[in-house]
Amino acid sequence: MKKLFTVGLIATLAFGTLNPAVAKTSKAQNQQFVVYYVDMQRIVNESAKGKQAKSLLEAKIAKARRKIESLQKEIEKIKKDLSSPVLSKEAKEQKETELQQKIRELRRFQQDAQIEIANLEKKYTYEIINEAVKVIKNYQKDHRIPMIIEAREAGIIAADPKYDLTEKIIKLYDQQAGK
Repeated sequence: MKKLFTVGLIATLAFGTLNPAVAKTSKAQNQQFVVYYVDMQRIVNESAKGKQAKSLLEAKIAKARRKIESLQKEIEKIKKDLSSPVLSKEAKEQKETELQQKIRELRRFQQDAQIEIANLEKKYTYEIINEAVKVIKNYQKDHRIPMIIEAREAGIIAADPKYDLTEKIIKLYDQQAGK
């Protein structure tokens, strides 16, 4: 039994070193498998298109805030008018109705503005990510990289920065978006 095992071991070793296909496989197995990564959130935030989208969103938010402040001032004015002792009962009822309408208008506007801004942010982010993925796939093909993962989704805690392609992808993405 011991002799059979020894013969089998010698045959396996000889076959593995003499057979070129097996020798190539074992060399390939000894090579380090490298995984590159990108940070999509950084691409969204730091790319030219991402910065432009952020600027558009900030302008939209500022416009909504101005409208909200205007409605709040109107509400405060109506409240002040309501506290006037010279108002008749009918005038007070009319002001109460006006106040309730303005409060509803303010709430509706706030909700609509939040939804609109959130939808715009999703739209811009989705567009940038889809375009960036195309750039990443082309980069991967051109450089024959076996795998590129998204750093945050993969849950990377620590990685060698030399495998981070984020900066390169941002530059390529900006170049292609500028065409």
